Amino acid sequence: MKRTGKQRSSDIELDLTSFGDIAFLLIIFFVLTASLDRPFGRQMEMPSAASPPQGAESPRIPTINILEDRILYTEGEGAERELNMTELRGELFKKEFPRQEPKARLVVLEMADTVEYERYFQVVTMIAETGGVVAMLSD
Repeated sequence: MKRTGKQRSSDIELDLTSFGDIAFLLIIFFVLTASLDRPFGRQMEMPSAASPPQGAESPRIPTINILEDRILYTEGEGAERELNMTELRGELFKKEFPRQEPKARLVVLEMADTVEYERYFQVVTMIAETGGVVAMLSD
């Protein structure tokens, strides 16, 4: 016995126009809300890990020790001096790093764990501005 009534078509088509509209709206949304700002920073030259040759005279490498409330500056085996940021900038400019060969531009930076990032960044930026190369010491 044959059924009477509508026959179902095996080719069912879905209306996808609304999905296309949503896709275009999302693309427009992401294009308009995307940030086009480029990240900025300061390019710094890092020292090589090569050790100095034996018998070579070791240069007087300045060492900056950043503590929570003060900055200590030492040059070679000299006495440690407490400096503020202006005095430290003056000492670094006296070294005339741009005129030195790359190996003589090294500045050792020590830092206490309690130092704020802003203070660390100010010192590192100051070293880079004067032409020095930062070497970090860690425990």
